Amino acid sequence: MLTGPHVFIADHNHEYRNPDVYIYKQGCRAGKDDRVLIDDGTWLGTNVVVVGNVHIGKQCVIGANSVVTKDIPDYCVAAGSPAKVLKRYNFESKEWERFR
Repeated sequence: MLTGPHVFIADHNHEYRNPDVYIYKQGCRAGKDDRVLIDDGTWLGTNVVVVGNVHIGKQCVIGANSVVTKDIPDYCVAAGSPAKVLKRYNFESKEWERFR
Protein backbone atom coordinates (compact mmCIF):
# COMPACT_ATOMS: atom_id res chain seq x y z
CA MET A 1 0.00 0.00 0.00
CA LEU A 2 1.14 3.50 -0.82
CA THR A 3 -0.32 6.64 0.74
CA GLY A 4 -0.15 10.33 0.11
CA PRO A 5 0.16 12.72 3.04
CA HIS A 6 -2.51 13.19 5.72
CA VAL A 7 -4.29 9.84 5.30
CA PHE A 8 -6.55 8.73 8.19
CA ILE A 9 -7.58 5.09 8.72
CA ALA A 10 -9.89 3.96 11.56
CA ASP A 11 -11.81 0.74 12.21
CA HIS A 12 -14.11 2.28 14.83
CA ASN A 13 -16.12 5.40 15.61
CA HIS A 14 -17.44 7.24 18.64
CA GLU A 15 -20.73 6.07 20.11
CA TYR A 16 -23.49 8.67 19.92
CA ARG A 17 -26.81 6.85 20.38
CA ASN A 18 -27.71 8.30 23.79
CA PRO A 19 -28.62 12.00 23.43
CA ASP A 20 -28.62 12.39 27.23
CA VAL A 21 -24.90 11.57 27.53
CA TYR A 22 -22.07 13.63 26.06
CA ILE A 23 -20.54 11.87 23.06
CA TYR A 24 -17.06 11.83 24.58
CA LYS A 25 -18.46 9.95 27.60
CA GLN A 26 -20.13 7.24 25.48
CA GLY A 27 -16.87 5.64 24.35
CA CYS A 28 -16.17 4.01 21.02
CA ARG A 29 -18.17 1.50 19.09
CA ALA A 30 -16.46 -1.30 17.26
CA GLY A 31 -17.47 -4.89 16.95
CA LYS A 32 -15.01 -7.67 17.57
CA ASP A 33 -14.98 -8.40 13.83
CA ASP A 34 -14.58 -4.78 12.68
CA ARG A 35 -11.46 -4.25 10.60
CA VAL A 36 -10.01 -2.25 7.77
CA LEU A 37 -8.25 -4.34 5.13
CA ILE A 38 -6.25 -2.74 2.34
CA ASP A 39 -4.79 -5.16 -0.17
CA ASP A 40 -1.44 -5.06 -1.98
CA GLY A 41 -0.68 -2.44 -4.58
CA THR A 42 -3.36 0.01 -3.53
CA TRP A 43 -2.69 3.74 -3.47
CA LEU A 44 -4.53 6.14 -1.15
CA GLY A 45 -4.23 9.75 -2.32
CA THR A 46 -3.68 12.85 -0.21
CA ASN A 47 -6.18 13.41 2.63
CA VAL A 48 -8.04 10.12 2.10
CA VAL A 49 -10.14 8.95 5.05
CA VAL A 50 -10.97 5.25 5.49
CA VAL A 51 -13.51 4.54 8.24
CA GLY A 52 -15.55 1.63 9.47
CA ASN A 53 -15.52 -2.02 8.61
CA VAL A 54 -14.22 -1.88 5.01
CA HIS A 55 -12.07 -3.84 2.56
CA ILE A 56 -10.21 -2.08 -0.24
CA GLY A 57 -9.09 -4.55 -2.89
CA LYS A 58 -5.74 -4.94 -4.60
CA GLN A 59 -4.30 -2.51 -7.14
CA CYS A 60 -6.90 0.19 -6.37
CA VAL A 61 -6.50 3.95 -6.60
CA ILE A 62 -8.45 6.04 -4.10
CA GLY A 63 -8.58 9.68 -5.22
CA ALA A 64 -7.42 12.57 -3.07
CA ASN A 65 -9.85 13.87 -0.43
CA SER A 66 -12.07 10.77 -0.70
CA VAL A 67 -13.91 9.17 2.23
CA VAL A 68 -14.11 5.37 1.98
CA THR A 69 -17.05 3.98 3.97
CA LYS A 70 -17.84 0.84 1.90
CA ASP A 71 -15.86 -1.97 0.28
CA ILE A 72 -13.99 -1.24 -2.96
CA PRO A 73 -13.38 -4.28 -5.25
CA ASP A 74 -9.98 -5.21 -6.74
CA TYR A 75 -8.59 -3.15 -9.65
CA CYS A 76 -10.82 -0.10 -9.21
CA VAL A 77 -10.47 3.66 -9.19
CA ALA A 78 -12.73 5.25 -6.59
CA ALA A 79 -13.22 8.83 -5.46
CA GLY A 80 -15.64 11.12 -3.68
CA SER A 81 -17.28 11.56 -0.33
CA PRO A 82 -18.43 8.90 0.11
CA ALA A 83 -16.08 7.18 -2.33
CA LYS A 84 -17.69 5.47 -5.31
CA VAL A 85 -16.13 3.25 -7.94
CA LEU A 86 -15.52 5.28 -11.11
CA LYS A 87 -13.43 2.85 -13.18
CA ARG A 88 -12.56 -0.82 -13.15
CA TYR A 89 -9.82 -2.64 -15.03
CA ASN A 90 -11.08 -5.01 -17.72
CA PHE A 91 -8.57 -7.83 -18.21
CA GLU A 92 -10.10 -8.85 -21.55
CA SER A 93 -9.79 -5.43 -23.20
CA LYS A 94 -6.76 -4.46 -21.09
CA GLU A 95 -8.34 -1.07 -20.45
CA TRP A 96 -9.59 0.92 -17.48
CA GLU A 97 -13.33 1.24 -18.15
CA ARG A 98 -15.99 3.47 -16.68
CA PHE A 99 -17.97 1.70 -13.98
CA ARG A 100 -21.74 2.06 -14.21
